[in-house]
Amino acid sequence: MRKNIAVLTGGNSGEYEISLKSASVVVKHIDKKEYKPFLITLKGKEWFYKTDNDDFIPVDKNDFSLFINNKKIVFAGAFIIIHGNPGENGKLQAYFDMIGLPYTSCNQTVSALTFDKNFCNRLVSSFGVLVPKSIFLNKNDKYSISDIIAEISLPCFVKPNNGGSSIGMSLVEKLENLDTAIHKAFQEDDGVLIENYIKGRELTCGIFKTSDKLIVLPLAEIVSKNKFFDFESKYNETLVDEIIPAEISESIEIECKRISALLFNKLNCDGIVRFDYILSEENELVFLEVNSIPGLTEESIVPKMIKEFGLSLKEFFSMILENMKSSL
Repeated sequence: MRKNIAVLTGGNSGEYEISLKSASVVVKHIDKKEYKPFLITLKGKEWFYKTDNDDFIPVDKNDFSLFINNKKIVFAGAFIIIHGNPGENGKLQAYFDMIGLPYTSCNQTVSALTFDKNFCNRLVSSFGVLVPKSIFLNKNDKYSISDIIAEISLPCFVKPNNGGSSIGMSLVEKLENLDTAIHKAFQEDDGVLIENYIKGRELTCGIFKTSDKLIVLPLAEIVSKNKFFDFESKYNETLVDEIIPAEISESIEIECKRISALLFNKLNCDGIVRFDYILSEENELVFLEVNSIPGLTEESIVPKMIKEFGLSLKEFFSMILENMKSSL
């Protein structure tokens, strides 16, 4: 008997369309001999499955089931591929924990913590890992541009504290643009993080957990043709070069993978996670962020890492599904 797997897509953030693309890759490559995927779309309070006949079947949220053709469909697990709210911030994980349904990502606590860039940076720093100097603002905070500049020099990055795909993020190079960038970030979230700019090379490390070990994927170097790796360049291959494996020294490669494995374990991550860094001109690795549900679109980095490692996406998705756990 094939196992019914709910592939969750959509969500309530600016990454909605990216989630749809990621989920389509999962459904396309999942092992159909072992699993029967059901693409479940979440949009606000509407959770539904669209049949081949274009019927919209609502999800029974009491036990996360479907009722199709007078038959109740229950699931062996959930493959969460919702970027942003509610998939990456822990809300879905908390719901699944309560009903006892296994899922593929980090748990509720880890997801919420890693989604909050300010809290995550503070925790990562406590493990002895370098992070950028930053200032955090709540929406109702009064702030002084001159005070910010005195602490965080230009250029600097301004980004929503909770968010992904660089939506609402700005690279500020001139003083007169800082306030506009802060307001832009507040349109995406109630918290804003202002970080000092670190000149260097952007590296990323993907790690996933199987039933018995961690697998560290080949590192990638990201070279954006825009001023930084923004939303446009993340999903337009003509605007970015992704070099896999990254052309760096063996010592830097070992150190980047060591730090990433350390953080995966210290943060109690699960599933597939991607850690982003800047390799500074001083040859120091500076942590940028962790993506607990990284993109899986055809343009995304993780599938390219998987291919370079020597796995097919079908094999990879099976390994992720086999590692699912329930909190009950």
